[in-house]
Amino acid sequence: MKRRIWSILLALALSLSLGAPLLAARPLAAGNVYFTAVNDSLCPLNDSTMPFWSGGNLYLPSSVFSSYDLGLSYVRDTSAQTAILYSSNKVLEFDLARGGANNKLGTYYSASAIARHGSVYFPLSFVSSFFSLNYSVLDTALAPMVRVRSDTAVLSDSQFIDAASTLMASRYNAYEQSKKPTPTPKPDNETTTDPIAPDPPQETEEEPSKTTARILLGIRADNPQNTAAILNTLDRYGYKATFFFSPAELDGQDDLLRRIVASGHRLALALNDADMAGLQAGNEQLRRCTGTVTRMVLTDSADAVHSAGYAVYTPSLSGQSLGTTASSRAQRITRRIENASGSVKLLMDGDNISASALNLLCSTWSSGGYTVRAVTETACS
Repeated sequence: MKRRIWSILLALALSLSLGAPLLAARPLAAGNVYFTAVNDSLCPLNDSTMPFWSGGNLYLPSSVFSSYDLGLSYVRDTSAQTAILYSSNKVLEFDLARGGANNKLGTYYSASAIARHGSVYFPLSFVSSFFSLNYSVLDTALAPMVRVRSDTAVLSDSQFIDAASTLMASRYNAYEQSKKPTPTPKPDNETTTDPIAPDPPQETEEEPSKTTARILLGIRADNPQNTAAILNTLDRYGYKATFFFSPAELDGQDDLLRRIVASGHRLALALNDADMAGLQAGNEQLRRCTGTVTRMVLTDSADAVHSAGYAVYTPSLSGQSLGTTASSRAQRITRRIENASGSVKLLMDGDNISASALNLLCSTWSSGGYTVRAVTETACS
């Protein structure tokens, strides 16, 4: 442990050793400037990530919680106006429109997140308590520091401030320099001329709005690695889908299931035969892992599933047999969607080809203004 501490101290001491000299010590009244640190790392210093106080609570940006080794991930759903922090065993969803938060298990909290400068800021005290983190608000010679710690932190607060002093001074100097206005040089032979008025804007006809398809997307989640890649694609484009798991495929997938729910997607079950006990067991596993259950089932045994009180999902377009390469599959699915009328209930398999094809499809849908949503029970029979 001592060797590890000295290694971190040495690394921080050498950081930016050729940078700007230390500023002279100054009192804590340093305006609204705050350093932020996570465990043994100093975060960037800029306005878009600066902590701030509101209503007696200190707020930190999402990047502080999700971009370092705190074991947390972050998802923002702009359509649902929610922001989610989640770990391997907990989910915390904030309602950006109405305020408050919930843990996806029926417990609601009065703590709220704030959207500011294009980022979401979370109340530090509440988030730290919920995810069992520690934090300190510290005095330094330059500006206050907020340090968030998990059990992986090695240095004490005083050790960290000493080790990071050179790096802090360099970043503070750069930040202060960025706030100074840049003077506009005058030309050598300055003459006074009348300003040239800009041309009036030209009137143009607005392009008629294009009618685009509404896609209700379902995914067979039969390969965890491909499912994770599909989630990355959907999250990148902001699209939502329903993921169909067979009861047997739920085993050992707790982290993946929690990520699906935390990202705003839906979970449903897939059944190869009329195994009603399997459906019940699958829902119990979903309840234990994510706090959710489903009535939506992808199955060929429609009558038996209906009799048991479940809703049967029947896709109007399946991508399984359309093309043997990702590009051909994406092209054929696109043509089918363009020729369809009304909503298209698209089902994609979880194989490698479909995972790659979905990446191409999402690019097409994004540029074409398509509406892509998760399948719900109202679209089932």
